[in-house]
Amino acid sequence: MKAILCAILLSVAVVEIAAQNDWANALKRAKSERKYVLAYFADPECFTCQRYMAQTIDNPQLSPLLRRFVVVKIDAAKEQKRLKEFLPQWDEIPLPVVVITDSSGKLVDLIVGHLNSDAFAAFLKAFLSGKRTDTVEKQLKAKPNDLPTLYEAAVWFLERGDGKRGLPLAEKVLQLDPNNRKGYYAPMKLHVGLFYATHRARLAHKAIDEFRELIKRFPNTREAEEARFYLAVTHLALGQDAEAKRMLNEVVRTSKSALLREHARKLIRFLETEPPADLRRGEGD
Repeated sequence: MKAILCAILLSVAVVEIAAQNDWANALKRAKSERKYVLAYFADPECFTCQRYMAQTIDNPQLSPLLRRFVVVKIDAAKEQKRLKEFLPQWDEIPLPVVVITDSSGKLVDLIVGHLNSDAFAAFLKAFLSGKRTDTVEKQLKAKPNDLPTLYEAAVWFLERGDGKRGLPLAEKVLQLDPNNRKGYYAPMKLHVGLFYATHRARLAHKAIDEFRELIKRFPNTREAEEARFYLAVTHLALGQDAEAKRMLNEVVRTSKSALLREHARKLIRFLETEPPADLRRGEGD
């Protein structure tokens, strides 16, 4: 019964969103309903885009949050000019891109690259609670050299795929806490690695370097445990199955986190039963 109900909810959500596939109509509806527009720019031929669309805007579990927006799917190939207007500083825009605008089409917030369901839900909740890019920028302007503020801002931009703003801030955090004495270096290094692993498929080797350095310098931290797991996942996504399996087994043997051990076991079972083609298709998108 639960599975049937989820299927029905999913079909309803897809119909409601797909009906708003016209940008002008989405803006009109947003104005009449006093909502923001949430536009999902993707390539219909991009496997990564479609996989993460299923986890985010087509996810029935997120319907209560998404109903507070007018959601519209945009074919990025047909709307390159509009997407470029939202991201004029980007020479190459990795898909998918989530854009939030007001009813006039003015940019309010965005995410470049893909997020899983939990991260996407956290983004929507933060936005609806009033924590947005402009508020982060104001805090940063008021305290440009404050370590906690720098860290929060760096994480904010990196999670949204904005390396041009996030990476320089991350570098400042790393310089201010080089020995992790204040507890910022290790988590900052982890976020930088996740940025490369999640938002920059062509720079996955940089994610590997970041994770390895974190593990080498601070091997007994919680962040190092997570880095070992994400290092394995990155190798898996690159098709380096033997190294991925070795790292996953290490996580199972050494991690203090029951959740990480269980995730590692699941991936090991996956590796042993079928090739992880779905993790690799769309690489570079």
